Amino acid sequence: MEIGYTENWITTMPAIHDLISGSAIQTVQATIQEAKNNEVFFLARANEHKVIQEVMPLARGNDSAVAALMQVASQGDIIIHNHPSGILTPSNADLRLASEYGNMGVGFYIVNNRVDDVYVVVEAFSKAKVTRLDTDQISKLLAGGGPIARNLKGFEKRPEQVRMMSAASRAFNESLLVLIEAGTGTGKSLAYLVPAIYWAVQNKQRVVVSTNTINLQEQLINKDLPFLRNVLTPQFKAALIKGRNNYVCLSKVDALRKEGDLLIESEEREELSAILEWTNTTADGSRSDLSIMPSPSVWEKVACESDNCGRIRCEFYSRCFFYKNRREASSADLLVVNHHLLFADLAVRGDTNSYSDSAVLPAYSRIVLDEAHNVEEIATEYFGVQVSRYGLVRLLGRFYSLREREKIRERGLLPYLLFKLHSMENLIDLPLYSRIHDHIQSKVILQKDNLNFVAGTVFDELAVFFEGVAVDSPGRELKVRFTQELCGDDPWKEGVLRPVRQLLSELREFHQQLLLLERDLDSLPEAVSEQLIPQTVELTALTDRVEASASALGEIFGPPAEDKVRWVEIRDSRYGKLLTFKQAPLSVSELLRDRLFAKYPTVILTSATLTTEGQFNYIKKQLGLDQVPVGRLMELALPSSFNYREQVIIGIPQGIPLPEDPAFLQALTQLLYKSISISEGRALVLFTSYSLLRRAYQELMEPLKALGIRTLRQGDAPRHRLTEIFKNDKTSVLFATDSFWEGVDISGEALENVILTKLPFSVPREPIVEAKVEAIARRGGNPFLEYAVPQAVIKFKQGFGRLIRSKSDYGSIMIFDRRIVDMRYGRSFLNSLPECRLVKGEAGLVFQEVMRFFQEHRRGSSVERKSECKKKREERQELDLA
Repeated sequence: MEIGYTENWITTMPAIHDLISGSAIQTVQATIQEAKNNEVFFLARANEHKVIQEVMPLARGNDSAVAALMQVASQGDIIIHNHPSGILTPSNADLRLASEYGNMGVGFYIVNNRVDDVYVVVEAFSKAKVTRLDTDQISKLLAGGGPIARNLKGFEKRPEQVRMMSAASRAFNESLLVLIEAGTGTGKSLAYLVPAIYWAVQNKQRVVVSTNTINLQEQLINKDLPFLRNVLTPQFKAALIKGRNNYVCLSKVDALRKEGDLLIESEEREELSAILEWTNTTADGSRSDLSIMPSPSVWEKVACESDNCGRIRCEFYSRCFFYKNRREASSADLLVVNHHLLFADLAVRGDTNSYSDSAVLPAYSRIVLDEAHNVEEIATEYFGVQVSRYGLVRLLGRFYSLREREKIRERGLLPYLLFKLHSMENLIDLPLYSRIHDHIQSKVILQKDNLNFVAGTVFDELAVFFEGVAVDSPGRELKVRFTQELCGDDPWKEGVLRPVRQLLSELREFHQQLLLLERDLDSLPEAVSEQLIPQTVELTALTDRVEASASALGEIFGPPAEDKVRWVEIRDSRYGKLLTFKQAPLSVSELLRDRLFAKYPTVILTSATLTTEGQFNYIKKQLGLDQVPVGRLMELALPSSFNYREQVIIGIPQGIPLPEDPAFLQALTQLLYKSISISEGRALVLFTSYSLLRRAYQELMEPLKALGIRTLRQGDAPRHRLTEIFKNDKTSVLFATDSFWEGVDISGEALENVILTKLPFSVPREPIVEAKVEAIARRGGNPFLEYAVPQAVIKFKQGFGRLIRSKSDYGSIMIFDRRIVDMRYGRSFLNSLPECRLVKGEAGLVFQEVMRFFQEHRRGSSVERKSECKKKREERQELDLA
């Protein structure tokens, strides 16, 4: 067993009164008696002489007890538990726990039930000395005349921002978990960055700031942190950390330059040539520095990969862009990352039980999660597994591909390996060379081709089966969950398990042949091996991926588990039916408690949308925060500093068809036309399904064009490009769905009207949603009110938040779903919004009030303004006449 603090093992046991005070012994004795002499876990705190003065019984001896203690123990604390048998020799489970606690700087003692004997597994540590933040002093930084106020253009004192900064400071000082909902305009990034900076610098404890969107990351690293670096007294260093796959690999680039004909497909040459040329001039070597957006298959050929890296053995190690970034990060006080990267790091730390060393990220001690309303979804996605037909075909293609009509027909790692071996043939023993050559040609490539054929056949069979059991499923993408009913039928065994087992057998045989090849390559002379390092490293990486694919496939189609959700997604492509098999945890609350909240003393979770009707109950339950010890969690809901009563009008026409009514589309297009006409474009129309978006767009494109309004549709261009066009064309309207409900930051005249076509309930037939609903129903709960409504409310609030981004903004929120006023649960949506001017009733009267609202606001800014739409319409007419 490994313990991070081995110097704290002791071999001679001191007397119990030298370690535990008399009053503390009495408390432990009484508690054990109350527990009927069963096992009890205590959290103990010692004085400066390491004598325990205070003990708190927290839990009985089971897994949940251990998790609870992990969430409250910190360096210098001690865990005590009793062995009812009186035998104090630590068990294997004790040693494992002692290792975990030792790595946290927490001592570990075992006592008997009489508490007159003790076995010290890990000796008590000195309490970590920390410099507490001076909350009053930090708050003054935001006061008038303070350094931030003096240097920040347009600074306005915001009481909500000061309250949030105080809460964040307290979280650092008292090792708390904090949920903070801070409305738009609060200035929450400065409110958590300032305490994080002071804590990191004063205590030499690195802090991670994690976001969901690139936009927020760029704001932090390019705007907020440089500003704070210039105005704050403590000098600090911040680094933006991207995943390894975002960086170009110089070793791969070198191979492509030298032997590209063996590695590059003809259709990829133009794109790859541009990337290779870019590598000569790029400063940071990351994909975001590229002027083009490379296709996934092309970027994969040059991207840095964790399992395909020679590290210090690579000749480009000293120049490597990825390691250059990590070296910079190792000396940073603040790390700015995204949620995916953070969870990747937490997974590695959880698997290795190492929280004090570098993993995916350098070690850190405290965490701020901004845009925290996304944490559950991303954690669910991250802690799952998947296998896709496309991914498997790409993986096999990296080993070997054959192009009949090209000059160089064979491409991939195996032909390249043969070419390299041939160039050093005179350095290799002939029998060994022949054995490797023959094994690649007659075993590995042959098995790869056989696997390719079997995979194609099996995926086609599975597509037929799953399409057959979901004939009525609408939409462009078919999703089928592996329910107990489906998996229990005989057709499942014959139509699914039989072909899957055949594919698994071929995968494992291919993996075996690759292992044999690796064994033979290990026998090569050192001079040859040195020249083959990039190829052998890649071979090992790809071999491991073959094994991982087989393992994931076996897990997904293995025995069902109540805490897992399994399903298949099928969509059409030019390559045929693309199938992706997925498995995800039904709930991530336990994973988050174990790997995040129990391991880090301070975690601040903030967003503009964490509550429903002013309560954090839903988000706490989904993230497992409802199970943390009392006193560890702090909650703070802060209103926005904007005057929504004056800046926003909410319009809800009544008497329109329900969304499921066939007449809804016609009514919706009429309402959209009228609303967009009033705002003269400048509208973001948010849908909950792409099919409704597409039909509404087709109906309105020409009528809006006649008004001089440009129509934009999600999917017609990359998201960032559409956003830029929308910002710059003040008479445009953007029809969008899911991803545009949040993360879009457009202030000013470009956006004055946000239209919510339907309440954003999750699709009931989504596999994870369906499974969660069934689980709530099984325990006697109300799935709709407990899960569907609060989830939709949070997304609804995100959509609402797209409109007002500054104090000078104004506009309308139009809601064309009558359920928000007709249904009792509709109050949950409206009660979760800030106080606004609300008008509801007959459509004509609603639009009259909205029109009056716009006239009032526009009159003050430009009495003589001529409509941009009218200008564009007249310009177009002149062009037509010409």
